[in-house]
Amino acid sequence: MKAFPILSGILVVNCLWTPVTLSGGGTGQTNSQDSIVTLSQLTDQALQANPALQASRVRIQGAEARISQAAAWDDPQAGVEFYATPVTSANPFKDGMETDYYLQQMIPLGKKSPMEEAARANVRMVEQQSANVERNLVAQVKSAYAMLYAAQRRLGVNAENERLLNQIIESARGKYSVGITSQSDVLKAQVELAKLENERAGIEEELRAAEAMMNALRGVPASTPIPRVAEIEVRDFPGTPDQLEQRAWERRPELLAMQAEIDMNKAELVASKRERIPDLMLRGTYKQMTEGTDFWAAMIGINIPIAPWSSGKYSGRIEENEVNVRSGELNLADMKNMAASEVRNAWVRTGSRLEQVRRYRGAILPQAEQTLQSTLVSYQTDKTDFLSLLDSYRMVQMFRMEYYMLVADYLAAYASLEKAAGTPLE
Repeated sequence: MKAFPILSGILVVNCLWTPVTLSGGGTGQTNSQDSIVTLSQLTDQALQANPALQASRVRIQGAEARISQAAAWDDPQAGVEFYATPVTSANPFKDGMETDYYLQQMIPLGKKSPMEEAARANVRMVEQQSANVERNLVAQVKSAYAMLYAAQRRLGVNAENERLLNQIIESARGKYSVGITSQSDVLKAQVELAKLENERAGIEEELRAAEAMMNALRGVPASTPIPRVAEIEVRDFPGTPDQLEQRAWERRPELLAMQAEIDMNKAELVASKRERIPDLMLRGTYKQMTEGTDFWAAMIGINIPIAPWSSGKYSGRIEENEVNVRSGELNLADMKNMAASEVRNAWVRTGSRLEQVRRYRGAILPQAEQTLQSTLVSYQTDKTDFLSLLDSYRMVQMFRMEYYMLVADYLAAYASLEKAAGTPLE
């Protein structure tokens, strides 16, 4: 920073624009480099501890447990039958003419494999739903990071503005003391100082809200302090809208989840059609005779799913699954159209914010600083009035505030573009 002599040794600091390095926590103290937290660190913490993400991962285990259930046969049945046993008998095993011990098993024919495939498709669907929760979580963390960044940096700008205004006030008082300017100039600068204090209160409220959101995403108490966040890297984003649109169709978790749901419905449709295939029942019986020789007996049976009084159950289930498949395909087509729209909207927004950030860095902020420097020199030599100096000061500080808001908007837009594309853009 340079210093310009104003009057009788009083200095006004010229705040040439550089990234702010003051603490954004509202304490007015500077954090060391060791206390800086990066976006990747906060993201890793959220991915490890976020309750919603953990719940979605647990649901995958539940879905996997259904595979063995779907492939399993019905339980075998065992029993004992008594024949020609007197009503007054206290021991049917001794008094009956015949005791049969049997074991039977129902064997499904061609039905378990599609049911197992449906269960596996359900696992894929739940996995993609969990991936979608993770993708949304990362986007939320980046948005909260952008809010933290903007609030912390604007608090730093506010602190610099306060120091600059205090020196301008001292300069105006010096001129007022020798009759060069009026007391109204001093009062105007003091009003600006009061406005800065109100602005600071609003920014600190935004900072607390951003910290609470970030802590909620990380699964920690809302009051947990967050250090100063690192600088946001402003960079170009690869690919064209058409390329990102294709990537979204191939990789967006909710689209993959919908495709897995369609696969599951198709497998259930196959299973419902195979319900018309009779099931085979095998039964083995050991016949213990009171009189005569014991012997074995076997039985083979089938169910009859073509009976008129039961066929409606099977045809209705087939129709239901056919509707589910068609509905899922239509929903997937609609979601693809929405994904394409989201990609292009996010692309335009991210590109617009990138251009604005670069314009502020390359032209608006440097030119505004040069204007303030020139006005400072003119005010020093009594070639311009205090109101012009104040206007130049307001313009520079407004642009600096807007710059940090734009950088935060850029990160949020970039996160939205990654979310729309379904994968990170690096």
